[in-house]
Amino acid sequence: MLTITEAQKRTEQFLTGQMLEALRAVEYELPSFDTEPIEVALADVARSRVEIRHVRGACDATYLINAFGDELLMQLQLNVHRLVVVYRVPALDALDASTLAVRLERWRIGAEHAGWKFGWRDAPISGESARRYVETYCYAFAGADFLVDETQQLYWRTDIVQMTRYYMVEAARAGIRLSPRRAGFPV
Repeated sequence: MLTITEAQKRTEQFLTGQMLEALRAVEYELPSFDTEPIEVALADVARSRVEIRHVRGACDATYLINAFGDELLMQLQLNVHRLVVVYRVPALDALDASTLAVRLERWRIGAEHAGWKFGWRDAPISGESARRYVETYCYAFAGADFLVDETQQLYWRTDIVQMTRYYMVEAARAGIRLSPRRAGFPV
């Protein structure tokens, strides 16, 4: 059984260490079939750039993931074994929660197979009545021993990376611009 101090330390390490490193592989270069197969490490071909904002002691971190020529604002909350991923997309070109949900339906179905539940909402930006984000909330429960079980951590870490990767891929296919910076939104 973990002490509260140890649980907080492991939560922080997951958010600021494991996830930061893992999110760098949201986009990666796949070797060509036109060349001889070579052994290559994921870290060596990762293309994503990730910025993180985190307050020590908080159970969440916010990441700005630059991949596939766009940027996605993502918040990850970890409460011992409850995971919440929130994707924030600028509400541009008449985009709202119901429109985004329809455009990302295929993505949602895939992520539900891994155990995620979803919610969508239009979120006004404090102090800016003319602009808002469209938020996608993704909820999942890991096992109660998540903070000590490295296999569970690998599963959920990898799943969050894949879920983020395909969120960005599907959004691009649907013509949805993700970058809050390019839209002039606060990050």
